[in-house]
Amino acid sequence: MLRTHTCGALTAQDLGKSVVIAGWVNKLRNLGGMTFIDLRDRYGITQVTYDPSVATFELPEIKSEYVLQIHGEVVARPENMVNPDMLTGAIELKPTAITVLAACKELPFSVDHENPVGEDLRLEYRYLDLRRKTMKENAIMRHKIYLETMNFFDQRDFLHLETPTFVKNTPEGSREYVVPARFEPGRFFVLPQSPQQHKQMLMVSGMDKYFQIARCYRDEDPRGDRQPEFTQVDFELSFVEQEDIMTLIEDYFNHMNHKFFPERKVKSEPFPVMTWQIAMDLYGVDKPELRVDNFEFKEVTARANQSDFKLFQESECVKALVLPKELGRSEIEKKYETFIKSFGAGGLPWLCLSEAEGVKGSIAKFFSPEQIEELKKLTGAATGTTILFQAGSWLKTCELMGKLRLEAIKQLNLLAGKEDELAFCFVVDMPLFEEGDDGELGATHHPFTKPKDEDIPFVKMLGNKLAKGESLTADEKKQLLSVKSDAYDIVLNGYELGGGSIRIHDTELQHAIFSLLGLTEEQIQVRFGHLLKCFEYGVPPHGGCAFGLDRIVMLYQKMENIREVILFPKNQKYRDLMLNAPSDIDASLLQDLGLTILPTEKN
Repeated sequence: MLRTHTCGALTAQDLGKSVVIAGWVNKLRNLGGMTFIDLRDRYGITQVTYDPSVATFELPEIKSEYVLQIHGEVVARPENMVNPDMLTGAIELKPTAITVLAACKELPFSVDHENPVGEDLRLEYRYLDLRRKTMKENAIMRHKIYLETMNFFDQRDFLHLETPTFVKNTPEGSREYVVPARFEPGRFFVLPQSPQQHKQMLMVSGMDKYFQIARCYRDEDPRGDRQPEFTQVDFELSFVEQEDIMTLIEDYFNHMNHKFFPERKVKSEPFPVMTWQIAMDLYGVDKPELRVDNFEFKEVTARANQSDFKLFQESECVKALVLPKELGRSEIEKKYETFIKSFGAGGLPWLCLSEAEGVKGSIAKFFSPEQIEELKKLTGAATGTTILFQAGSWLKTCELMGKLRLEAIKQLNLLAGKEDELAFCFVVDMPLFEEGDDGELGATHHPFTKPKDEDIPFVKMLGNKLAKGESLTADEKKQLLSVKSDAYDIVLNGYELGGGSIRIHDTELQHAIFSLLGLTEEQIQVRFGHLLKCFEYGVPPHGGCAFGLDRIVMLYQKMENIREVILFPKNQKYRDLMLNAPSDIDASLLQDLGLTILPTEKN
């Protein structure tokens, strides 16, 4: 070994020992003829003091981030130089030999402090970025959570079972990354979006408790906080109901909280459970931020319909959000109206209950004093507050109000003092289907999610109807969109950590779902025939869930995005700046794969 101790190991108990340490020069200081070297590795920093008046060797040329091996004696620091904040703060090393193991070019950015650096530059030199304290701590915590996840499931009789990385193209929502099969020209594997079908087949095989920390891939359009490849904690169980899995999920997160973050307070235990309908009605999102108390929006449709404001009179739904601050027109336009219009809102009606000016706002003239009093009772608004409104269809109104609520939390700094709070909740009973912009039905979660028991006969009936070539009536489609699923999401501080469901284990029901999603019999057999075949051989009732490991680490470490907790992420345009990928490949390889690159028109 080139070292006897790490740079974070030596303490006052090691005084007088001859040791060898190795690492990077974190700081180099020359003071009064003395040279102080702070030598760093991932374990810590040790101060080395070179005194030319007593040294028996000449100090070699040393610069920041040079890699050194240093032999020396552990001695006590002078009393006035003891640093109680460092593991090694009571000692220093008196060197007897210093060897330069590697030099270092001038750095593109400093790594010994946390000064802001452009993200693309950090990603191009990620190996340097990972030397920084915060990045090192993120990597270590990710390792700890990964290892403890393995232990958690192992201690509960789960088996860690690996599923394939090359799988069949069976679209489940997102686009898939394609892998050409050289030995069968014109045919392809894809990289898995999740191990979903394999883990269900494992339930059929009798492996009743499966888990895996799996790499997953989705060819989605670049979006701020997404990555084309990510890691998820994936698990599945047989002979369980929804409550069993939710209890396991809560146990998992409480275990992680107590193990690694005991100083962070969990807002509510047991974790609150709310339906998707309530989450949308009160917060406008299916992943509500619950750290801010008494900041839900209110249903005011009946009262608003009676006002003289035409938009409110004609709207199916009117919602109101009370901000605990008086705002004027210019501030509302600048901070909120421009913001909400960017999401398709027609405008932002508002009222301010001003202490000095009374009731004012863009729609003040449309409400009588009596109606204002009734609005105050409905919303809890008082003098010194401002009320923001949205109106329209129920879902669109809720979604817009949800965006306004989150923006108000940010603008009003309502999370101040709550940064360490952990507000978990479950959201359950999501719609089984959603309607796309083209009017076609899609699976809200995925096509293997079981509907509520009371809706199964209806779903089967409509699926069989479509399989016979008939069409759904408008009323049938409307009723189908109201069917709820046995699904559940786990949410923390406004982020979805993971989602799962009880799965379909009835071949007829699974076939009906595929038909309702617009698949023909031929498409069903080509894409999912293997699953339906498997389901003919005794399928246990089963369900599961998957957590995003990247997001879990991000939230526990209080980072702004998941790129901060992934060692080698892609940038926001999904490029690997360190390797300069994606890149061209040799024409000979394309020929071997039977592929041709078609020219594309440039804008």
